[in-house]
Amino acid sequence: MQPKISIAMATYNGAKYLQEQLDSLTSQSYIPYELVVCDDGSKDDTIAILESFRLTSQFPIRIYKNETNLGFADNFFKAAKLCEGDWISFCDQDDVWLPNKLQSAAKAIEENDDAVLVLQNAII
Repeated sequence: MQPKISIAMATYNGAKYLQEQLDSLTSQSYIPYELVVCDDGSKDDTIAILESFRLTSQFPIRIYKNETNLGFADNFFKAAKLCEGDWISFCDQDDVWLPNKLQSAAKAIEENDDAVLVLQNAII
C-alpha cells in the first residue's frame, strides 16, 4: 500500500520565496496526501499566495493562521499535529524540492516495513 505522506509547512513572511517552493510541490512525481500550512502572523502576501495556490492544487491544502506568534519550532510542531497522513515531510517555505523527493521517501517506506524515519540529503 502506498504511504500517505502529508507535508507540514510553517510560514512567516515568506512571500519572496514561497511560490517557487509551492511550484516544486506541484512538480512532485509522488502526489502528497495533503499540505498543512501554519502561518505565524505574516504581514506580507504569504497568505494570498497560499490561498491562490489552493485554488489550483491537485492535492488538499489546509491553511491555519496562528492568533499569536508561536515561533519557528512550535509553528512546525503545530503543523505536524494537524497532519492526517501516515507520514510527515517537513517543508520550509524557502526550499525548492527536487521532483522525486516524495517518490524516493515513499519507496524507502515501502521497502522497509519497520521504518520510523526517512532522511534525505539536501543540495545547497
